Amino acid sequence: MQNTYFQATGKSLTLEFPRGDILFSNISFTWNGPRCGLVGPNGVGKSTFAKILAGKVEATSGELKISHEVFYLSQSEERPALSVAEYLIELWESPATTPAQWGPLLESISLEASLQSLSGGEWTRVRIAHALIYSHGLLILDEPTNNLDVEARRHVTEFIKSYQSPLLVISHDRDLLNHVDCIWELSNQGLTSYGGNYSFYKEHKENEIALQEQAIDRTRREKKKIEREYHEKLEMQEKRMRAGARKAEKGGIPKILLGGRKRRAQETQGRIHSNEEKRVEKSVAEFNEILSQAKISSVLGLELPQTSVPEGKLVFEVEELQITYPGRDPLWPEPLHFSMKGPRRKALAGKNGAGKSSFIKVLLNKVPASLVVDGKVHRADIPWAYLDQEYSLLDMEKTVLENVFDTSAYDIVETRNRLARFQFFGDKVLQPVKTLSGGEKLKTALAKIFLAATPPQFLILDEPTNNLDLQSLEILEEALSAFEGALLVVSHDEVFLENIGIEEVCLLQS
Repeated sequence: MQNTYFQATGKSLTLEFPRGDILFSNISFTWNGPRCGLVGPNGVGKSTFAKILAGKVEATSGELKISHEVFYLSQSEERPALSVAEYLIELWESPATTPAQWGPLLESISLEASLQSLSGGEWTRVRIAHALIYSHGLLILDEPTNNLDVEARRHVTEFIKSYQSPLLVISHDRDLLNHVDCIWELSNQGLTSYGGNYSFYKEHKENEIALQEQAIDRTRREKKKIEREYHEKLEMQEKRMRAGARKAEKGGIPKILLGGRKRRAQETQGRIHSNEEKRVEKSVAEFNEILSQAKISSVLGLELPQTSVPEGKLVFEVEELQITYPGRDPLWPEPLHFSMKGPRRKALAGKNGAGKSSFIKVLLNKVPASLVVDGKVHRADIPWAYLDQEYSLLDMEKTVLENVFDTSAYDIVETRNRLARFQFFGDKVLQPVKTLSGGEKLKTALAKIFLAATPPQFLILDEPTNNLDLQSLEILEEALSAFEGALLVVSHDEVFLENIGIEEVCLLQS
């Protein structure tokens, strides 16, 4: 059995890159597991923080104390040329775990199968089981359900539900996060712990944001009030001084008295300047302090183009569709019949390898020459956009700005301004796409689609949620809910499909 008395404390952890850029600073925490989810905006440093815990990356400064070994399971890994049994040979006799823990992970996976033959979901499950060999303290899973089908997600979620040893899960999978004991949020303000699952976190986060906005609004209004009073008092004093000057011009007042009045007026004006400037400076400082304490959310400012498909208009229809790969049986037991008319919302579902991506390639007339396609495909002549998992609509050698401006409806200045809504600020728009993170590539692709001169009436999305943080994911859901065109989505995220109003799910079985 694993040690359940894992302890970890961090004090003022900071990570600074050689060029001087700071990823995060002054991170302090005490482990409050046993099972925690780690969330936060894209680019805030969640994976790097996890690697610091595991000793794979060293913090620039700060103190870290850990009682037991930490094992970090990355998002991807090369498959060795071994069978499942050979890869897991140490698992059977490992004192760190029991069959009750790894058994559900290996359900329906043949031990004689080669690792190369496993689906993506099966490979992830085997990797988690393998990690149990080495995880004697804290086990960290980095996005364990990315790219997994519904069945594989269920296995991973069941493992996490039953796992009672220290566990840290980096994820945006809301269903999975509802089975942890606490949520850690990494932000520009450090690490905040919420003592409950994702639903608990979301409720408290909404209240926190509301209070934060109220505090900012209150200090902003107080700042404006003080600035207004400052100007009003100055104007009143200047009016008095002008009135005094007019009286002096009419004469009848001794010069010595005039001089005294003028000096007193100037002294009064000086006191107003001094006192009110101090009040203004104090209000500005308080406002800036409130802003500096606010958590920065990484959210998309999406505005989908006004586009629609007339009710009843054929978008596509496939009849007797069958796909055959070289040297293999047909992909589906029975030919497919599938159609879409008008602004419908449909999803393709099925296990990894069931042919969802192949179906879309046929639909878009982008079939590799090696595939044999039988059946009929009817496509409407309407603008469409396709976002795949490899972001193939982007030129990886070009910059963010070049990619988007190629098809943009706006001039170069406005295109750059609108890219800020997709979180590309300053020189970030000049960065080559090939150097971006997965989440940044996705946002570049979304910008290219939604800022295009010809907006799509038919939108096809292949696993669009994989690289989005939770806040951006909710913004995408809201935007897609308002999209008036036809929508075809491939996603294993059932919460996402429900939130965007999917009307029908077409299950592909291979």
